[in-house]
Amino acid sequence: MDRLNELIAENLKDIRKGKGLSLEQVSPLTTISKSMLSQLERGEVNPTISTVYKLALGLKVPVTAFTADKPQPFFGTGKKEVDPLAGDDGRYRLYPIFSFREGQDFEIFDLEFDEGGMMQANRQMNGTREFITVYSGELTLIFKDHEYVLKAGDAASYNAFDDYVYKNTGKGMVTANIVVHYSN
Repeated sequence: MDRLNELIAENLKDIRKGKGLSLEQVSPLTTISKSMLSQLERGEVNPTISTVYKLALGLKVPVTAFTADKPQPFFGTGKKEVDPLAGDDGRYRLYPIFSFREGQDFEIFDLEFDEGGMMQANRQMNGTREFITVYSGELTLIFKDHEYVLKAGDAASYNAFDDYVYKNTGKGMVTANIVVHYSN
């Protein structure tokens, strides 16, 4: 079994047991059959992103809860140690510095947006809130009919369960940090 399948298997089992749920109880929550859930927990199948997303929504945890390593007494990390999530033809990079872990209700990401880079935010669970601090450049957050321009040194918080877009509307690269807080 490869490392990602192993992580998903271990984390699924831990999350399910931590919530006091049987495979039979998880099945209707996730729309995944009991037999498939059992195979996932044993690492016998390679789950699709769609499957992991169903698990996350059904168990009310972030997708990264299934891919995070177990916490260590001391854990050092940084951009060099994580693979970024990239999009917009590589014009933005999202670095998962601290991913969700059981008993921790937040994640921390570093962002880089090249000039003109844009990212459609992924809708989060209800109650999720993001806190952003812009370190350099000009980042515009677009919520339906409102635009908020943040420049170096600005910070803001907003509901992460609404539809919104991040866009570099200035000159040069935008660097920022985002804390995503998941309420129970």
